[in-house]
Order: sequence, then structure tokens, then C-alpha cells
Amino acid sequence: MQLTEVFTRLMEESQDYGVWYHGTASQDLRGGRTGLHLGTYKAATMALEAQIGVPAEGEWDGTREYGKTKLMGKKRIPQTGRYVSGFNCHAPDEDYYPAQHPGIDKLKFVDGTPMNMAMKPTILKMKIVGRMSNSPWRPHGDWQANGRMAGMIRRGVARSGYYYENISEDAGSISIVVPNGDWVKVIGVGK
Repeated sequence: MQLTEVFTRLMEESQDYGVWYHGTASQDLRGGRTGLHLGTYKAATMALEAQIGVPAEGEWDGTREYGKTKLMGKKRIPQTGRYVSGFNCHAPDEDYYPAQHPGIDKLKFVDGTPMNMAMKPTILKMKIVGRMSNSPWRPHGDWQANGRMAGMIRRGVARSGYYYENISEDAGSISIVVPNGDWVKVIGVGK
């Protein structure tokens, strides 16, 4: 992607350049094996929905308990312009509650802890406050940034984050990966 295309896309995606989003089921910002990922609102939404399902009505806005929220069935997801991915691949065809998903017992956080049905998933709005190794105008490739971060975390030497060009959620957009929540400041919820 050319530098002008990257800049144009960044400006189109956010009224306030420097604002990033993270979809979270639990508001836990520890990050996983490959760090904490932030991106456009669309990328954060896609990642969260692939992890826990798509609400049958509305969005994950931090006000609804996961276990009491009806999720969109696999047949309906493509009708909304979304892809069937992640958790949704094995979902029932018709709308359902999380407890009715055949893989609900496998739904766990990165550390292996089962997801709590009382959690209130949301999209957090954030700003970067920690050091970054590159710029959004010179992003790494998706696999390169994530591989570097995973290796640095594993060795205990993660001291900065990386901008990268997304190849899955909101493909072509710029995202970031940082070691954990110490690199970001939550400034709101939703768009």
C-alpha cells in the first residue's frame, strides 16, 4: 500500500487521528500471547464478534450480559454483510443464546479461564501512550508484527508496539499490537 493510501485511509476511518479501538469481552487489557491488538472500529468489532458471536440485535456496547444476549445464527450472519468466522463457524443455524452453542464449554480467555456469562462485551476507544517502534505510514506486515510481538513477550523483552497492515479484520486497514494495556489509555466506549 502506498504512503498516501495509508494516510488517506487513516483519515477516513477516524475523525480524530490517533484513536484506536479494541473489542473486549471482559475489559481485561493484559493482552495475550501475541499482545494486545487495536485497530479501526470495524476491525475491533469483527475480532470481538469472531471471538464470542454476533448479537442478534444491536452491537456489543457494554450494557448487556453475554449469557442473556441472543446471538445471530449462522444462516443470518452473511445477510448482514459479515463473514462467518471463529466462534460463529459452529454456531446453530438459527438465532440462539450462548449456552445453546455446542462449543460454549471451549470458550475461554487466553489464559485458559472460562468466559464468564455475566461479562458485558464492548468496544473500547483508546489512545496510545507507550512507545511504538514504527509509524502508521510504514506499517509492518500483519504476520511480521504479530510474530515479533509474540517472540518479545515470550522472552520477556517487549518494550514497544508495532503498527501493521491488517490482512483479516478490516483487511488493508492499519492496526497496532502492543505488549499490554500499559501502552494505551481508555478514553471511551464505542465509536
